[in-house]
Amino acid sequence: MIKGFLTAILICFCLYVPASAEDQNKIHIGKDDRCPVCAMKVARYPNFACTMDLKDGQKFSFCATGCLIRSWFYPEIFLKAQKADIRHVWVQDYFTGKKIDGLSAFWVAGSDVIGPMGPALVPLKSKSDIEVFKRRHGGDMVFDLSELTVEKWETITGKKIISR
Repeated sequence: MIKGFLTAILICFCLYVPASAEDQNKIHIGKDDRCPVCAMKVARYPNFACTMDLKDGQKFSFCATGCLIRSWFYPEIFLKAQKADIRHVWVQDYFTGKKIDGLSAFWVAGSDVIGPMGPALVPLKSKSDIEVFKRRHGGDMVFDLSELTVEKWETITGKKIISR
């Protein structure tokens, strides 16, 4: 009986593997996750996938940064939540693919990078990456999410942030 109990504990211990640092640097998307803005399957676009975590534990996955930003502006429409409910905005650094905080990212608009929803708004981890990115892909504007307004969004993208 004790031998069986010890075996069970050993199995449980072996199954518990703490997340590695590399695993923590990735955005995790379920194969059936759908973007709450456009309903596309997020797993089809792993290089552009991003997420938003709410304080109540809900996690939303997005096909691209444009859909994430729409939800960041209007969480009550797309997430049935308030802006104060948002805990984290996670995006992928363009060069490394690592998960970075979307609120501290440097964003580039107007480049030749095309995402699943059209021209991409590209997040970069560091300021030093901006010039390298612009040499390779162009870019008309650099901004951070905290300074982005609905009017600036519409100027950058040529689209209404929400269709009415």
